[in-house]
Amino acid sequence: MAIIGVMGSGQVEWPALSEPLGRWLAENGFDLLTGAGRGVMLATARAFSSSQGRRGRSIGVVPSEAHPVHGFVPSPGYPNPYIDLPIMTPLPRKLAAAPEDALNRNYVNVLTSDVVVALPGSRGTLDEICLATRFAKPLICLGPVEAFAGVPAGTRIAAELAQVYEFVLAAAGASAKAGEEAPDCRGQG
Repeated sequence: MAIIGVMGSGQVEWPALSEPLGRWLAENGFDLLTGAGRGVMLATARAFSSSQGRRGRSIGVVPSEAHPVHGFVPSPGYPNPYIDLPIMTPLPRKLAAAPEDALNRNYVNVLTSDVVVALPGSRGTLDEICLATRFAKPLICLGPVEAFAGVPAGTRIAAELAQVYEFVLAAAGASAKAGEEAPDCRGQG
């Protein structure tokens, strides 16, 4: 089962895009991965989780803060209530003042996803788009072209959900096929 990472605004839900996308992912047997927060992450996970008969899980990569007793605790407001499997990391959200190469939970979001779908967002979303490009993850952006200013040249931007569905099916199929063709290394070494 492919993991589809949906990245986007932590403040604006973009319901006309995120809700049908979340339902479609659930209806088609995918796992959903988000940053476990509000906005697009909440709206997509809510639609995904409320879909009848879904087989996949809603996975959330939870940013954290240092705690003197517990080591790390979830950042306030994380995870949202529609996350089935919260993944706690000792990594923070992408901070505006952080250097470009600073490790943050966006690396986990992108590297864990088999396919990345980016909806409009801000700096964190742009960082995830750049990471997906850097690590050659199948990537498609969904929304108005002007919402994706600053993305790497050649980034695919779709205006229609149908284009995203077609892309995800093809990319997830290619990922599954690549996994089937990988050599079996168990018992060697």
